[in-house]
Amino acid sequence: MILFCVSLVFQEPEWDVSSAFVANAANHIKLKGGKNRAMQISRENKENEARGRSEIKHWSLQGIEMFEQGQYSQAVDRFTEAIHCDPKDHRFYGNRSYCYWCLEQYSSALADAQKSIQLAPNWPKGYFRKGSALMGLKRYSEAEKAMEQVLKLDQDCKEASSKLLTSRVLQLMELGFEERQSKVLLEKFTTVQAVIAASEAQGKRNTSLLWKCRSLWVGNITFEVTEKDLVDLFKTFGEIESIKVLYERYCAFINFKNANMAAKALVKLQVSTQTAGCSGHCPPQKGPVAPVNGDECYYWRTTGCFYGDKCRFKHIPEQYGRDKKLCQP
Repeated sequence: MILFCVSLVFQEPEWDVSSAFVANAANHIKLKGGKNRAMQISRENKENEARGRSEIKHWSLQGIEMFEQGQYSQAVDRFTEAIHCDPKDHRFYGNRSYCYWCLEQYSSALADAQKSIQLAPNWPKGYFRKGSALMGLKRYSEAEKAMEQVLKLDQDCKEASSKLLTSRVLQLMELGFEERQSKVLLEKFTTVQAVIAASEAQGKRNTSLLWKCRSLWVGNITFEVTEKDLVDLFKTFGEIESIKVLYERYCAFINFKNANMAAKALVKLQVSTQTAGCSGHCPPQKGPVAPVNGDECYYWRTTGCFYGDKCRFKHIPEQYGRDKKLCQP
């Protein structure tokens, strides 16, 4: 009987969750489980970051490799992938800007340069990329400011010093100064504004480049001549605002940003021009595209030949413009 009573007394008790020991043990178990989960999440994050860094490095190195091989379009694609992986790294925008510059896609180069500056305002190379893109767009005064900013951040950047001088020379050339004269004047007066203000500089301007009209009329335009052909020919003289091709009248209008750019094109190419006042009234060129008088160029005798020395027909100097008809208002 005693044994029976003992067995009843020592039945397995229920847990008392209010017990201090039990409560502390439960807390310990919960904390341990939470810590394990946190460690797992941290480990996964680190692994993801490592994979991300590896992928970024992969695209970046490939972009550099493509660039060094001169494969600029492929390099653009690689740096674009790197940007997708890390859109906050200013260096990728700077590198892609350089690739676009090499491809002569200056607007895209400028956009990437500006993005790199936005991400890293004190990064000299961002301003250098911006200035280079602006030079390509023939926006020389803006390029000058960008290069000045480069030198504020990095006084020893020789490339920026060189491009700064070039941007100033090109501004003066647009104003009618010769290249050599521009360099000499800048050595003495330093800035474009100082040169313009100097009385001794005024007599050195090439008055043949002082043109009042920023539009050029171009004759001898056939369906074989595309708008892109005209852009490629005239863009070397300055920024083109618009082009209007009138195939039915065998002509086109080239509208530059300013008159000096038009003047340079006029002098270099000897393009037949009309003033802006006759816009929309170009001479009707309905003559034959075949030679006249045997093997003479029809357009050489009228409006001037677009093909110049490459024309397959004869250009007799004394016959130039002999059959040209004046523009009718």
